[in-house]
Amino acid sequence: MKKSFLILVSTLTLGIALPALAGPDFQVIEKARKAQQVAAAERRTDLLSGKGSPDCPPPPLVLPLDHGPRALTTPGETRWRKARYEEQLKACKNMPS
Repeated sequence: MKKSFLILVSTLTLGIALPALAGPDFQVIEKARKAQQVAAAERRTDLLSGKGSPDCPPPPLVLPLDHGPRALTTPGETRWRKARYEEQLKACKNMPS
């Protein structure tokens, strides 16, 4: 009884641990790499042809804390970031579709 239980536990442990020891799936890695290259090439052609930008509209503006004892930035830097964000929005509105 003890021997059969030990064999069963050892088999289950090996069965569970075996996939962790398997190597990487190179076919999946190569397929993802090629898809990424194709997507990058499409973005480059879109940018060169003027069809649009992947950054339009820009992500929402998130500003770090600029006041108090644990401020992460300065009020001047906050104004600079806001102005830059507004320029990006304006550039997106002026971009031909």
